[in-house]
Amino acid sequence: MDKRANNDENQKTIFKNADPRKRKIASIVGFSLLLVFYIATELGSKMTSTSTEIFMIGKKPLPLSALAGVFSSISTIILICWTVFYRKKGFRISMIFLSLRILRLSTTLINFNPAILPAFFITIATITANLIIYTQNEKILKYKDWHRKEVEDFTKEIIGAFANCIDGKDSYTNGHSLRVAKYTRLLAKKLGESDETIEKFYNIALLHDIGKIGIPDAILTKPGKLTPEEFDVIKSHPQRGYEILKDIKIQEDISAGAHYHHERFDAKGYPDKLGGNDIPWVARIISVADAFDAMGSTRPYRQKLPIDFVVQEIENASGTQFDPTVVKAFMELYKEGAFTEVREQGT
Repeated sequence: MDKRANNDENQKTIFKNADPRKRKIASIVGFSLLLVFYIATELGSKMTSTSTEIFMIGKKPLPLSALAGVFSSISTIILICWTVFYRKKGFRISMIFLSLRILRLSTTLINFNPAILPAFFITIATITANLIIYTQNEKILKYKDWHRKEVEDFTKEIIGAFANCIDGKDSYTNGHSLRVAKYTRLLAKKLGESDETIEKFYNIALLHDIGKIGIPDAILTKPGKLTPEEFDVIKSHPQRGYEILKDIKIQEDISAGAHYHHERFDAKGYPDKLGGNDIPWVARIISVADAFDAMGSTRPYRQKLPIDFVVQEIENASGTQFDPTVVKAFMELYKEGAFTEVREQGT
């Protein structure tokens, strides 16, 4: 796989709508634009409804008051848009504006102005339509929310089962995938990711070693030093993991952790020798979590290393093996004692 293909794939690992702040800003901008248009159309309707002026469309003269209905229709559409796109908040605001319109029209009716009757009944119809749209929309959205949660829960259970299969191949690494996922979750939270992204990173981390399913047990659990050929087989597990996960569509970036968690920030890692920001963000986080748990766990070829030594090794590798930003967050969490509970559960 060439560098261009890798970069194209890396772009796919960027989560869609991952930044909730941008979504919030876009929502506020959209809401504000609707408000501006609504005020403009209401003013237009008010100004033209009492006008006696004439304007020309081609050679045909029309009263300017005819535009009042056009402006009123547009403002009605805007009110319904609020209900559709902003759910309860939008519904409440549109109902406030419609109630104000009803009060205004009712006052005019009290003054015995029958010309206002069409607008009055149209407003009543709009309120009714708004109520129907809101209630039906909420039913549909609640069902979608329920269905999405069902899918998410099922996905978590499947991912958890796969993680157990991975760790079950080697008694020395039993629980490794779960601990790495928990460390990844802590790091992602410390790095300011949204709750949605944190959970996605957690799932990706659970499957980071799935490629080891295809590694022979004799190599995976060998107590002595690996031969160069055996080490090459071990180094194939990121690519194997990518091949297993690449076609999963429910979360198209699920393969990023498996594929890139052994890349290095200085581009000396494997399998594709990516470096710096070319390595997907989630893989840079998992890389630190994976190394921390691997060095702090007993393996067939060595006992677990002292925690102070492990932490110092990770700090020393900042900017070479690991992303300095992730290492900084790691050090802060370690000093806060955030990893203690996870490590104790794994012992």
